[in-house]
Amino acid sequence: MTGHPVIELSAAFFGVLGTLLLAFRSRWAGWGFVCYLASNAGWLAFAWEHGHRFLLAQQVAFTVTSLLGIWKWLIDPWLGPLLSRLCDPFDGDLDQP
Repeated sequence: MTGHPVIELSAAFFGVLGTLLLAFRSRWAGWGFVCYLASNAGWLAFAWEHGHRFLLAQQVAFTVTSLLGIWKWLIDPWLGPLLSRLCDPFDGDLDQP
């Protein structure tokens, strides 16, 4: 057997864990995308090492969706309100007399 079975096993594990986190829709659901990103990294390494071009292309696309999920579920809910306060420090006070 060539390659690193630990990479393949880890990629599969994190993919399943990410799916479970999202399926239960708990407060931890967004972390499923972080698990997906770890899974993507493993599958990218596996595909590169074994010359699986189409799996590599698929995982590049899935990596983009994982990053979008991390942004939407984890970063934007935290950063969005902070940026709103920074961009509008008067919080609408200029509209009132």
